[in-house]
Amino acid sequence: MMKIHLKSCARILPGPAIWSSQLEAQIGLAPGWAEKNTGVARRYWADPTESITSLAAAAVRLALEEAKLDCAELDMLIYAGASFDHPIPHNACLIKQALEQEGADFPCFDVDGTCLSFLHALDIAHLYLQHRGLRRVAIVSAELPSRALNPADAKTYTLFGDAAVAVILEASLDQGYTPSPAYFINQSEGAQLAIVPTGGSKRRGSEPDTPADSFFFQMNGRQLITMTLRYLDGFLSTLEQRTGQPIQAYDYIVPHQASRFGNEYFMQRYTLAPERVINTLSTYGNCVSASIPLGLFDLYQEGKIQPGKEVLLIGTAAGLSIGALRLKF
Repeated sequence: MMKIHLKSCARILPGPAIWSSQLEAQIGLAPGWAEKNTGVARRYWADPTESITSLAAAAVRLALEEAKLDCAELDMLIYAGASFDHPIPHNACLIKQALEQEGADFPCFDVDGTCLSFLHALDIAHLYLQHRGLRRVAIVSAELPSRALNPADAKTYTLFGDAAVAVILEASLDQGYTPSPAYFINQSEGAQLAIVPTGGSKRRGSEPDTPADSFFFQMNGRQLITMTLRYLDGFLSTLEQRTGQPIQAYDYIVPHQASRFGNEYFMQRYTLAPERVINTLSTYGNCVSASIPLGLFDLYQEGKIQPGKEVLLIGTAAGLSIGALRLKF
């Protein structure tokens, strides 16, 4: 079967780093509160001139430059994320337009599985590269959660960061990784536990009784953690049956950076060696769909992705969903 070559991986962190001490002073928290409660020491928040389109296009340009490719040499572009500049049109066509490349005649579309969007997009890209004859696919995850954070909600306000990551994938006969089919579950009793109530067709925001804080992201973190723990053992058991190996056998595990408690519990519950689990929460915060590819970027930049290595991408998402994808290099 055709392999997948990770041709390039590029990251954009918008603006200067914002330290937790700055946010603590801004909203009146005790020194050290943010890092103790969220695990985030710093994060990046874009300035008001930035958009999903500009952030994502910058990441794709950087990935193309690293791969020594022109935009016109792509066969497909997938935007994978929860943020958007406009309800219509979709992000991918705006990103493609921003690349301003004549002759760039390829399809593009969005995939939104919130924090698992990158995994969904990878799974789709693998199908096109291995079974539909495409040669190159670009995936970009760009998020600006800072635009939807409520300063009155300290735990979410200090948890999230903005970022963009783009990858260029190529079909290859002799180099790269062999992916296993992604595995996802959804437990829809958790559908309302992480939500932005206003801004969609159900409540557009023009109604006179629209609460001012309903435009902000709202999350019941305690209930989400409780639900995740209820289903995680079963999920990992099925994943092991599908892949043929336990989670402890992977060379590297790249988890979504949901929270400090989530990261610590994950490593302790399954006795995972810290050096094998990529933890970016302290330096980037929770970057929604960009969190998992940020971890992959760190592995890529540090030269840890070598032939023979096995990498597991895994995470949770609003919904409540859990997903994982195995990459065998």
